[in-house]
Formats: sequence, C-alpha cells, structure tokens
Amino acid sequence: MFGMFKRNPVSVMFAVLLHGLILFFLVYGVDWSSPQKPATPKVNVVQAHTVDAKELKQSKPIKRETESEQSIKREQERKRQAELKRRNALEQKRISEKKAEQRKREIEAKRQAEQQKQAEAKRKADAEAKRKAEAERKAEAERKAEAERKAEAERKAEAERKAEAERKAEAERKAEAKRKADEIKRRAEAAQAERERALQEQLASEQNSREIERYTAVIRQKINSKWRKPRNTEGLSCVVRVRLMPGGDVIPGGVSIIQSSGNDVFDRSVESAVYKAAPLQVPSGALFESFRILNLPFINK
Repeated sequence: MFGMFKRNPVSVMFAVLLHGLILFFLVYGVDWSSPQKPATPKVNVVQAHTVDAKELKQSKPIKRETESEQSIKREQERKRQAELKRRNALEQKRISEKKAEQRKREIEAKRQAEQQKQAEAKRKADAEAKRKAEAERKAEAERKAEAERKAEAERKAEAERKAEAERKAEAERKAEAKRKADEIKRRAEAAQAERERALQEQLASEQNSREIERYTAVIRQKINSKWRKPRNTEGLSCVVRVRLMPGGDVIPGGVSIIQSSGNDVFDRSVESAVYKAAPLQVPSGALFESFRILNLPFINK
C-alpha cells in the first residue's frame, strides 16, 4: 500500500476521500433498505354531541375551514412526499452514479494498478534480463579473458619450449661441430699416423724385400752350386717348395715339386740339389717367417 501511495499519491487520496463520503452517506443519509411510508394526515376528531340549530348554524363555517385546512395539509403532504420521492430518486441516481463512477474509478484503478504491476513486472523482467545479460557479458568477458590468459600462457610456454629446443639444438650443433672437428682431427692424426706407419711399413717392407731378395739370391746361388743338371734338359723348368726351420735346415720331407717340368729326372735333380745345399742361409727374427716356406723356380738355360 505504501509503495502504491508512492507511485500514485493522487489516485490513492482520491480513493480514500470517496470511501469517506460513501461512509458518511451510509451513516447519516436516508435508510434505503425500506421505503418511507407516506405520512398519515392528521385529522381532528370531532366529538359528537347534540346541538341546536343555532349552534349548527354557527359551527358550519368552522367545519369548512377545517376541511380546507386538511385539504391543504394533504396537498402539502402529497407535495412533500412527492418532493421526498423526487429527492430520494435523485439521491438514488446520484448514489448509483457515484457507485458507477466509483466502480469505474476502481476498474480504472485496477487497470492502472494492473498496468503498473505489469509495468513493474516488465521493469523487473527487463532489469533481470539486463542483469542476466550483464552477468552473461561479464561471464563471456571472463571466459574470453581466461581463454586469452591460457592462450598467452600456452604461447609463452611454446616460446619457452622453442627457445629451450633451440638452445638444445644449438648445444647439439656445437657438440656435433666439436665432435666432427675432433673426428676430423682424430682422422687427420690417424691418417697422418697411418701414413707414417705405412711409410714405415713401406720402408720396412722395402728393406725386408731387399733382405729377402738378398737371402733368396744367396739361397738360390747355393742350391744352383749343388745342382747337377741332367743332359738334354735345356729349356725345362719347375717350381720347388722348400720348408725350412730356423737356422736354415730343411724339414725332413720338406722339399716338393709344386709345378713339374714333365721330366722326372729334371725334377729329382732339383730336389737333390736343395737337400745338398742345406743348411741354407736365412735371416733370424721376424724376417725368417718369409723363409719358412719358399717357392723357388728353377730353369735349365
């Protein structure tokens, strides 16, 4: 009620005043529950008594005056009753009009109250919708901000991962470069060492070859000095295999023809010469291994 008075004080004051007027008429006005009966004309009662002619003659004008007065009073009462009815009808009409007006005002007040209620409901609904929309906007903004924060965090994490990967790749590149440089250096050193070793081996091999050739020439010369070439074997050749022991002695049964001349006499003469030349002059140490098994060609020129 107080909220309605604040929203529309004029309508509320008017409604209160109208209810006060209706209450006043109900308390002090005409009782409309039962119609008012017409007032009975007041009649003077004439006492009957015996009069003589003289008295009758004297009393007749008085009786006519009483009837006229009664007639006037009746007319006055009739007019009063008619006026009363007219007033009552006017009052009834006025009250009906007031009731209709009051009903109209009540309907209008209800309509306005309903409109105000609907407007208030609409305002509240609009405010609620606005609040929800604002809350949704804030929530959406928060979601976007959170998504942006996550995206930024992921971007930073990705950048950090890339930077770390680049650092690792750079370290690996440097390590690989160092490894390659070390490998190149090692290979260069190894190649140099290999070249030096090969050179040393070549020198040693050349020296060994010279020694082998020298010892082989000595052995061949000694065997040739013991070889008695058969007649009619000119132009024949064979290859004999000689197995030696350290010191130059021939292993028993260590002489064999691996490439025959086709002439048994010629082949046996070579074998005999080897045995006769023993012991043969051979080097000592590691170089002897080249003389452990000798394949020597012999040609009868």
